[in-house]
Amino acid sequence: MLFHISCHHTPENCGVHRNPTADDGAPTPTITDWGARCQEIGVAYVKGGINGPQHNHFMFVETDDMDKLRALMQPVMGYWDILITPVVDLK
Repeated sequence: MLFHISCHHTPENCGVHRNPTADDGAPTPTITDWGARCQEIGVAYVKGGINGPQHNHFMFVETDDMDKLRALMQPVMGYWDILITPVVDLK
């Protein structure tokens, strides 16, 4: 099944700046290669992109296992707003 994943974070929660949950303000470990992250989890990466100034991220992925979607997004859960929507491919 194909899914659209839409994410947003605030400038304060941006991985470029600092980790909001770290007492020492250490940089947040960010995922810079979502295609590789998908492969690691076992999800097919279709396409993705960002709108940096708005702190919006999106990607299309394919999987039949919802648990893999949770595992995929685990590193950014809690400080990114994440919306995962199943979609129909209208080829």
